Amino acid sequence: MIIGIIGSGQLGYMMIITMKRYPFKFYVIDREKGPAGYIADKFFTTDEYKTFVDSCDYITFEFEHVDEKTLEYASSSGKLRPNIKTVELKRDRSLEKDFLQKNGFPIAQYEYHEDFESAFRAAKRMGRAVIKTCRGGYDGKGQYFINENTDSLKCQDSGPFVVEKFINYDYEASIIAVRGSNGNFQFFDPSFNYNKNGILIYNIAPLDGNNKMPEMAKKLMDKLGYIGVMGIEFYVTGNEILINEYAPRVHNTGHHTLLGSSISQFEEHILAVAGLPIQKPVLFRPSGILNIIGTSIDDKIKKILEMGGTNIYWYHKEEIRIKRKMGHINVFGDTFNDVNNKINTLMNLIYGNNLDNFIGL
Repeated sequence: MIIGIIGSGQLGYMMIITMKRYPFKFYVIDREKGPAGYIADKFFTTDEYKTFVDSCDYITFEFEHVDEKTLEYASSSGKLRPNIKTVELKRDRSLEKDFLQKNGFPIAQYEYHEDFESAFRAAKRMGRAVIKTCRGGYDGKGQYFINENTDSLKCQDSGPFVVEKFINYDYEASIIAVRGSNGNFQFFDPSFNYNKNGILIYNIAPLDGNNKMPEMAKKLMDKLGYIGVMGIEFYVTGNEILINEYAPRVHNTGHHTLLGSSISQFEEHILAVAGLPIQKPVLFRPSGILNIIGTSIDDKIKKILEMGGTNIYWYHKEEIRIKRKMGHINVFGDTFNDVNNKINTLMNLIYGNNLDNFIGL
């Protein structure tokens, strides 16, 4: 069986290294060769999209913002999983928000505005708000935070924009769920997430105390006729949860499944895409990750491993730069607090007290 992956980044890379033990081949297509392209059985450039699609049995994508012609041709060939609607909604935040609201999912109050000036005025009316570009933008890019004291703000992005009322949440969380081609649904234990400037810094699972996330994930995936793994991010306030956004793919907050679970999100995703039976995940022990952003760890590997309960994933990107995810560290322990303590130690080892310098604040 040949599985095609649109996009050559770290998510495709981890799909391939996880699934190489299966008798599958993996073809990758992108504008230029990235981590996944170097280990794929065959790499195609985007001008070869028809040959790529015709050569594969099933096709998935590692990110929403990949080559449009390849997506459309894969969709028209009936090989694309998940379906193209899931990507179209994600490529425009206003469409995603409209879809979620129309289908009864709890989300933050929002408005659509064509230009930044009117978006800024709307944000000021809300008091505390965030302005987000409708198209593009991820890991904190294309976002502008407004409060009562913000008199003016320079925008470096073109419209249109979505303005969201700021949610004074207790914490952020997410769930990784999977839906098979026969509609079978499974999910991993939800995780606690720590984000800064819109970038995930670390997360820990399991997160106890809220059982609404699986039900919401199933409803969303059924509505979309979804096949594959989905990540859904939430704001949690008391016993209430609001959807922040969903990702129609494997997700950064699911990387902890590589070490702490009976099956990883990457294996679940490819099984679903290939029309094979998905599995019920079992969390063996509390686990989490710390993202390595904007720095190398060459001189820290020994200390990371000496801690025990740690596992390094390096993405082999050619250039290290601020905000760029270069790898992550999987962490496990006997309790949630044990994992949290290890992550705090790793934070100090990798970033010191200067995290902001690495994530571009």
